Amino acid sequence: MVDFFILFFIKATIVLSIMHLSGIKDISKFAMHYIIEEIDEDTSMEDLQKMMVVALIYRLLVCFYEIICIWGAGGATPGKFLLGLRVVTCDTSVLIAPSRVLVIPSSNVSMTTSTIRALIKNFSIASFFPAFITLLFFQHNRTAYDIVAGTIVVRRNGIR
Repeated sequence: MVDFFILFFIKATIVLSIMHLSGIKDISKFAMHYIIEEIDEDTSMEDLQKMMVVALIYRLLVCFYEIICIWGAGGATPGKFLLGLRVVTCDTSVLIAPSRVLVIPSSNVSMTTSTIRALIKNFSIASFFPAFITLLFFQHNRTAYDIVAGTIVVRRNGIR
């Protein structure tokens, strides 16, 4: 939820900046279309194209946010950090006790790995492919994008 609010405020800032730069005066109509992404029968093709550009910019921004947080900020977005979670590399995971998994190699995520994970995660979400649902089927609740990137989400040391 923390990440959602951070990203929502970033999206609102971007949209309001675009509004300001393009000289749009009707804030309520613009905000409804671009922040909330409401589409009705009065929405023109031009408005739809602008909404797609804003959505693409936002999706890339979310990827950048996750890449920086996972790679450069200790393996966790602010939301993961507050929940006591982090993302680490994982070639193999072995159950050693109930709710205890040995993760090998369990090191910090590289920028390349973080980029792969963020792109697959966010563009699968954007294309309505629920990649996160795969955590119900893969061992140790790993998602498809975690398996492809060679990562796993774990509890930080000392957090119970």
